Amino acid sequence: MNMSNKVDSFDLTLIDNLKECKSYEDANEHLNLGWVLISTHITDSGHPVEPHQNTNYCLGWPKPAGELKYPKSKQNDVNFF
Repeated sequence: MNMSNKVDSFDLTLIDNLKECKSYEDANEHLNLGWVLISTHITDSGHPVEPHQNTNYCLGWPKPAGELKYPKSKQNDVNFF
């Protein structure tokens, strides 16, 4: 991951849009375009005896970065919350 995009060094009032990514590959594609990592969280699914955990990445688009950018492979797959 692009560590220069760490949220602890970024003013959250400058975030214009939010997006949740469900894979590190998707998150990395967005980070490479200028999105910043706001947080991560784990979701559980499946049966209690055989749980499946997934890491989700909350990303934000900073207003100073200008026009919102998406990876070319994801431009039609927008998942805002």
